[in-house]
Amino acid sequence: MTLECDSDDYRLILFDNEDWSSHFDCHVYSHKQGAWSLRKNRFFAGSSNLKFDMPVICNGVIHFISDCYSYLTEDSTYFRPYIMSYEITNGDDEDESVETKFLRVPKEARRGSHDDSCHMNIFKWGEAAGYQTICLVRLRKRVFMVWILTNYKSSSWRRIMKVRVKGMGLVEQNPVIKGFTVLNGDLVFATKKKVYTYGLTSEKYMVLSKICDHGCDFRFVRFVLYSDILRPCGIGAKSLRLYLQLRKHDKPEKLELDTLNYLIRFT
Repeated sequence: MTLECDSDDYRLILFDNEDWSSHFDCHVYSHKQGAWSLRKNRFFAGSSNLKFDMPVICNGVIHFISDCYSYLTEDSTYFRPYIMSYEITNGDDEDESVETKFLRVPKEARRGSHDDSCHMNIFKWGEAAGYQTICLVRLRKRVFMVWILTNYKSSSWRRIMKVRVKGMGLVEQNPVIKGFTVLNGDLVFATKKKVYTYGLTSEKYMVLSKICDHGCDFRFVRFVLYSDILRPCGIGAKSLRLYLQLRKHDKPEKLELDTLNYLIRFT
C-alpha cells in the first residue's frame, strides 16, 4: 500500500494478489469520495520481485523497479532489472485502455546488475524535456551512476553522472555507502557515520557537501522524503507547506540539517 497526496486530497493505493500470482488487484481509496474502488485492469508485476516498498508516483503513474537478484533464465524478458508503471485514476474516470507498461533500464545499467554489490533504485526527478519524469540511480562496486528517463515509449534514458565514491572528495577512508536517495536535484547518501549531498544539476554539479553525522548502526539506512505528505490528521487539517514557507528566514544549512536529523531518527 502506498500514499499519494496533493493540496486538497489524498489517495491510498493497495495492491494485492493470491497464490503468488504476478497479477495484482489494485484498490484505490479517495479521501474526497470516502470509498474504495477496484481498478478494472490488474497490475502485472512480471516474473521478478518488485520493490513494492519503494514506489515512485509521477504524472499520475506509479512506478516500481525490480530487484537485482538472478533467479531467472537468461532468455527471460525479466532476467535483468526492469521497471513497471501503472496509471492511477479515480473511479469512473478510468480509461479501460490503461494497462501495465514495461520500461527497460538503460543498457549500461543492466551490465553487471546481478553482482552482489549492485543496488538500483528509482526516484522522482522533476522536469525534463518539458514534463515531470523519474531518475535511476545505480551503485555497483562503489561507483554511482545516474540516468534520467527522457522518453516513456522508447524507454530512452540520458546518463547525467558517473563517479567513483573515492573520487567524490570524502574525507573518510574506504567509505561504505549505507543508503541513498535523490532530493531536489541532489544525490543524498549515507556512509557508516555521515550523510552527504552530491549535486546532480548544473548549479552545483558534482559538488560534495556534508549534511550531518548520524547514529544509525544498521546495515542499510533508508531515507523517507516526507515534506510533501507530512500533515496533521483529522478533518480540516492543513499541510505543512505553510510552515515550511514561514521558515524561509532560517539558514538553508540549518533547515536542511533539521530535516535530515528527523529522517534518520525515525526511519
